[in-house]
Amino acid sequence: MNYAALNAKICAMGARLTDMQGREPIADAANICRYISGKPQRDFVMAMALAAHGADIHYYATQWKRLNRLDKPNRIAIKGILGAEIDLVNILWMYRLKRYHRVTGNATFGHLIPIRYLLSRETTRHMADCISPAALIDEVENSPYAMDFVNISERFMQAGAPTPEQMLAIAIGKRYQSAARRYPNTLAPALAYLQRISR
Repeated sequence: MNYAALNAKICAMGARLTDMQGREPIADAANICRYISGKPQRDFVMAMALAAHGADIHYYATQWKRLNRLDKPNRIAIKGILGAEIDLVNILWMYRLKRYHRVTGNATFGHLIPIRYLLSRETTRHMADCISPAALIDEVENSPYAMDFVNISERFMQAGAPTPEQMLAIAIGKRYQSAARRYPNTLAPALAYLQRISR
């Protein structure tokens, strides 16, 4: 598939983004899908737009399965960002479970997405077994995602510092933008655009 027309459309839509901040991702995804010829690619883009305001375990599991239906360049480009997003969301959910509900150990796994990308089974187990949010933060600093939550322990205690949820949104946004620059002839620029307008 030639992505030149799709990338031109995304650039044009991005130029008008400041004027349309309240715009729904579904309408933009429908416009983007007119430039995508393959049904698996259109399904992937539309599912992301539909889940923009409430991604859950089912969404991530379904999108992970849809990756196998995409062509190889799209699969390579999207697997890294979707896998990292899943790992980061799991870390955030573990943080919330520990901070607000005091859930630790095996009870944690029922609330997580059952997919791991860069987090090993052992690392996930150590994070789930942490007693407090501070212990989880220390464990995250020793994980592959340490740079995404850089200085969270010092920043979290300061007034006006970004919350872990905001840090997650920033980290995921950076990963989408990086993938869009690295893989311009895939769906990565379209997904980066949809992710940016859904924040």
